[in-house]
Amino acid sequence: MRTSSYKFFRFFILSLLVPALLSSCSPSSTPPAESSVPKKTQSNEKVASAGKGQYLSMTYTEYVNGKNSDQGMVMRVMTYDLNSKKLTKLSDVPYTSQYPLSVVSLPDHKIYYSADVGDKGDQLFSYDLNTKKTEQLSDNLFAINRIVPTTPDGPLVLVAVKKGERTLKTIFYNKSTRTMKFMHDENQDEHTWSIAYNSAKNTIYNTQYSEKEERKEFDIASKENTNSRPPDYKVTEINNVTKQERSIITLKKEEITSMSSSNDKLLLVTSNLTNFGKIEYSLVDIATGKRTKIKLPFLSRQFVYMSPDGKGVYYLGSTSQKNQKERRGVYYYDFTSKIQTPIFIQKEGFINNFMLLNK
Repeated sequence: MRTSSYKFFRFFILSLLVPALLSSCSPSSTPPAESSVPKKTQSNEKVASAGKGQYLSMTYTEYVNGKNSDQGMVMRVMTYDLNSKKLTKLSDVPYTSQYPLSVVSLPDHKIYYSADVGDKGDQLFSYDLNTKKTEQLSDNLFAINRIVPTTPDGPLVLVAVKKGERTLKTIFYNKSTRTMKFMHDENQDEHTWSIAYNSAKNTIYNTQYSEKEERKEFDIASKENTNSRPPDYKVTEINNVTKQERSIITLKKEEITSMSSSNDKLLLVTSNLTNFGKIEYSLVDIATGKRTKIKLPFLSRQFVYMSPDGKGVYYLGSTSQKNQKERRGVYYYDFTSKIQTPIFIQKEGFINNFMLLNK
């Protein structure tokens, strides 16, 4: 990786290694840019129409035929409807990027995903579920960590690195004009790690940390031969229309590994160490910034979403608090019944990420 951010480097390396290790081998080479176009979709593809309700968008990587690594890997893109409880596979898109990332926008009738272009970095692509056509939407990026749809007329929000730079930035992509607004473009120290969209408020929340502070903590840990403490993490609210910003909360020496937002709350997943620290869960009141820690009977470092009714959470992990690999999958945990219900359990492949979205 051509970046000096320890966290950015670690994120992509781990994301590439885990599915490869689980399947005992990795793709032999990166396909050329033209392989970013899905050549054939599955016969059981279904395109859901936009409407009311919520759904989960899931990215699942697997070898093309389930076994042969010589033919490369694909991202199997799926949705799970929260009302009907129906799991639908929409399409396969090629896995050529540094990190397998896709998201289904049902209102847009599109899959947005990252793909390599000319072995020079990853760009934003879209696959139209109606026309079956693929388009390259950017040419000025190097790597993409997050893609978050907002409203049908609103922007996509990315966490990405601009070509020739190393800083993870919050980026608003205008789907109509195909232009990008880089938040605080001149700042090369602050990295964006997590972003979350709140549909009730039409706001974006991002978490940021200082690379200088991260290096300082890393140097201290190296000298003392201990695990590195994280730098401070701050959460900021950004109005989706005006781009006006408001500070919500700053955590001292505590890493925010994941964040989601629902109604008037933020759900934070945090750790006291940069690597393999103790995981804690918190609810933050958006209006006041008041933080309340909560207990959850599972271990999940990333991708935990509060349900729209506030009665539970959807998470990527297992039913065990000690072993994340035990029946790893996407689950729903009900606060009242204390029941963990499996939605999709990984088998031959690897669940890379998922997102809770509105139709």
